[in-house]
Amino acid sequence: MKTEAKMKLDLPDDILFSAEASSQELRLALALQLYSDSRVNYADACKLAEVAPGLFDRELARRDISVIRFPSVNTWRERQRAG
Repeated sequence: MKTEAKMKLDLPDDILFSAEASSQELRLALALQLYSDSRVNYADACKLAEVAPGLFDRELARRDISVIRFPSVNTWRERQRAG
């Protein structure tokens, strides 16, 4: 059985307030960046962002990020371990 770990992230309120950033926007931005960097797969990015695949696709298109990512997550991890 797979268990989920939760991470609490404390961010300065004044910066978030001036950026007018909601927690949902931050989740989406993080998911998009990790997906763009090939650090998470598509399904996990949607899960992290807490959005349906259709909405995630629209955000990818809006930000000119391809839905097809290379290299794979496993390749990225292997590169990180190597050095």
